[in-house]
Amino acid sequence: MQYSPYFTFTFPQTQRDAGREAKQKEGQMRRINTVLASVTLVGVIALGGVMLARQVLAMASEANQGRLNRAILAYIADKNPAAPIKAFQRFPEVLFAETERTNIDHCLALAQAEVESDFRHDAVGGAGEVGIFQTLPSTAALFESSVGTFKRPVLKGQRDLGDLAIPRVSTQFAMAYLRDIMTRKPNIKDALTEYNGGPAGRNPHYYRMVMGTYVEVLERTELKCRYQPAPTRPPVMAFLARV
Repeated sequence: MQYSPYFTFTFPQTQRDAGREAKQKEGQMRRINTVLASVTLVGVIALGGVMLARQVLAMASEANQGRLNRAILAYIADKNPAAPIKAFQRFPEVLFAETERTNIDHCLALAQAEVESDFRHDAVGGAGEVGIFQTLPSTAALFESSVGTFKRPVLKGQRDLGDLAIPRVSTQFAMAYLRDIMTRKPNIKDALTEYNGGPAGRNPHYYRMVMGTYVEVLERTELKCRYQPAPTRPPVMAFLARV
């Protein structure tokens, strides 16, 4: 049998080409998988880094807040060595939250409490004011709808100062009262004057006492007051503060 010179077998060559293409595709897929795995690994590392960074920042913030809380308690103990610090344990957190809502410096509120009671949580005023902010029970009752109910003091017979003798409760009602005043009198001088003497308050000495104490508090850098550094009083202002 005679074969045509123009007839050749191409099947083996096609099979080799197909095998070569399969290997190339397989190699490409391996490279793609390798790249995807690398990208995934980088993403996981990056995400882990972000989460770790957030955890570190959260821990640092918590540590800073803890130091600030301890500084507040140390200041109270310094000003009133007889103060039962256990009664003030939650006071710093409430102080920061309430002054932020009131939009005043927490150190100003600290100065106000010092002027009002020298940080005596069981202080009772001549008119029946109770607590570190010397709040009248009748005034606190006006804000029960927003702050919450409180146990009234009993000042006769079997004495019981009630919830206003708790520093954090006293702070909540005092700041609620001050916020209410500041809706009508945004000037802090007028607001503090009314806080002390009522709507018809005309006692400027209270404002001077609070601001004088505030200037001293500002010098305590560990308290992280909103306004730093402490302002330097001109000689004339220093003289007026002593008058």
